[in-house]
Amino acid sequence: MFKRKCPIVILSCRRPPPPAPHADARRGTVLILGNFRPTITLARRLSGLGYRVAMARGGGGVSDSSRVIDEVWENPEPPDGPACFEALARHLRARPDIGIVVPLWEPFVLGLAHHRHLLPQDRLYATPDDEIVRTCLDKVGMLEVAARAGVPSAPARTVATPEELREAARAIGFPLVVRPLSSEAPIAGRKALIVRDAPTFDAALARWPEGHDRLIVQRFVSGPRYNVDFAAQRGRPIRMVATRILATNSHDGTGIDVHGRTEPLPDDLRLYTERMLAHLGYHGVGLMQFMVDRPRGEVSFLELNPRFNGNTAVPEAHGLDLVRLAVDLAAHPDREEAELVSPGGLTHAWTFGALRGIAVSLGTGAMRRREVPGALWAALRAAVTADYHVMFRWSDPWPGPMQALRSAGAPGRALARWRGARLKGGRPGAVPDAGSHPQPDAQPEIAR
Repeated sequence: MFKRKCPIVILSCRRPPPPAPHADARRGTVLILGNFRPTITLARRLSGLGYRVAMARGGGGVSDSSRVIDEVWENPEPPDGPACFEALARHLRARPDIGIVVPLWEPFVLGLAHHRHLLPQDRLYATPDDEIVRTCLDKVGMLEVAARAGVPSAPARTVATPEELREAARAIGFPLVVRPLSSEAPIAGRKALIVRDAPTFDAALARWPEGHDRLIVQRFVSGPRYNVDFAAQRGRPIRMVATRILATNSHDGTGIDVHGRTEPLPDDLRLYTERMLAHLGYHGVGLMQFMVDRPRGEVSFLELNPRFNGNTAVPEAHGLDLVRLAVDLAAHPDREEAELVSPGGLTHAWTFGALRGIAVSLGTGAMRRREVPGALWAALRAAVTADYHVMFRWSDPWPGPMQALRSAGAPGRALARWRGARLKGGRPGAVPDAGSHPQPDAQPEIAR
């Protein structure tokens, strides 16, 4: 039962459309590169549009347990080098029915931007321009881009040595946040490290964090984080929804969104999003993030992710249809699309992420044991009161429970593999031969 209803979110009041019959290949096959939360959202929508859905391993998720995933490509190489995309090129040449490729996991997104030239040119790659992807994923460079675009961000420095780190802390002052250059390389298990005073700095950063050549030191802006999911057409935003993050999977608030509420898009965040997208000439779907301190009247740009949000279920629940748009904007870049800015009004939850985050926060020291009961109660309350959950659907129930099984040690993982094989009617990760798939004479029809 939803707390509020509005025309824009009316789609979220219905059950998801039933998956298209797996033998129906009138639109061909879409290959999703990545396996984590948004894979399931994309697969459900693409299946509902009539596509067969294939998925590449990578990301450590449970999407292969979804009823709408038709097959899994066992990618033999990690996506951080050309070998992965040479293997992908061979796979695509052997599978002419795969007409659309959607890079989803960030290493695939960045890898494709570097190695697209290795891939067949007669396929559709639903991702922003390669140069834009490389620019957006350069977190240091994006701070300079934001300044040129007129988008505010808190003072920051890039450091490469412990001495530079200490000097940056003295110059910027406390509180500050230390951020990695890549979201795939956390600092001590955290997406970022908030340092509120000098003693905390000395304790947390007595040694240079392993696995990092450089770090970003930035003044910390207190207040909630806002996500702005969007689709843009040649630098003009055509779909937007703003989410205020209420809780993350890290007790210090730096992690992945596990509970949030969509709100009317604030005027300043809309302006800054429009400025950034126009400056970049952005074309495709993506996510901008801001820290917002209303009492101090301060907004700070965090990052622009040139890919689907990890919680892509949020814009889909509000009728923005970013999954379809990612494909259509790549196929028909100049075709007019309706503009839509959601007024929000719904809350979402990712319960497994919240519970897993409590355990991780205990392990990293971000949470004390006496704080666990309150955190468990907050996670339970969010699960019960949320308007929708980012993974669970009654029509496709297994991905949620499979997450819990795969985190329950070796017995749980073995049970998850067995159940995944039963769901697919074969061994886990089995990929049928190319000859068993329909081979359309023309390129797949694009969804409308």
